[in-house]
Amino acid sequence: MAASVIDRFRELVVDESDPFYFDHPLDHVPGMLLFSGLLELAVRADELRSRGRRPGRVVAGLGFTRFCELRTATALSCTPVPGPNRAWTVAARQSGEEVCAGSIAFADDAPAAPDGSRGAAAPTPSRQAPAELVHRHRPENVLVGEPVRRGRGVVEAAVLEPPAGPEPPPPFRGPVELVEAGRQFATILEHQEHGRPMDVTLLWVALRLDIPYRLDRDVPLLLRWPTARVSGSRSHCAVTLADAATGADLGSLTYEAQAVDPEQYARTRAR
Repeated sequence: MAASVIDRFRELVVDESDPFYFDHPLDHVPGMLLFSGLLELAVRADELRSRGRRPGRVVAGLGFTRFCELRTATALSCTPVPGPNRAWTVAARQSGEEVCAGSIAFADDAPAAPDGSRGAAAPTPSRQAPAELVHRHRPENVLVGEPVRRGRGVVEAAVLEPPAGPEPPPPFRGPVELVEAGRQFATILEHQEHGRPMDVTLLWVALRLDIPYRLDRDVPLLLRWPTARVSGSRSHCAVTLADAATGADLGSLTYEAQAVDPEQYARTRAR
């Protein structure tokens, strides 16, 4: 199929009334919405290239280079990587300048997790983490439980079901839900493990993931982080997505962010 047919371009839809992406007022387009828009574009393009085969796994790496402004149109692009693969180069641009760019690739099947890689996991408490710790205002958008320390070197948190709403959730968890759960876990760690003040803003610098494209909701999930000291204003958090019933590793999520206080944030936005 010709590249001109597979290439995809569209404008990002920014709905500031959306209760998930705009959980609270923002002065920029959130990184989660950029990721969601680029993923959706790549999935649609991949349906043509793979003749409708549903992805089993998604592997992505994105860099966030500048603020994505609310009042400026954001153009999304998706171009196939040459060769026998299901990989795509993606980018988001405003006024010709990249605000986010990277790659998204799909695999036909999710590889089997190692059998009992860590043995059965201990039950993880499911009490919801405080909304302020995950930088959310709406309790219904909190997707992780309170973290629990396992031994000396591991912190874990359960991935929670969103509260029941007017519409039932899909029977599976998708990449956006899993990435947001991981972001919330990483945010909690910044405050509780690394001592970041509560008024700090975490500006995404990079996102990397290797996770199943879909996971049945009846699979209990947890996020696992091996403790590691972080110095400076740049944060780096690599977590494992695991089956809470067996302890088997299912995938990985890595977040890099710049931590700025209110004064630094104001200076950055004034540039």
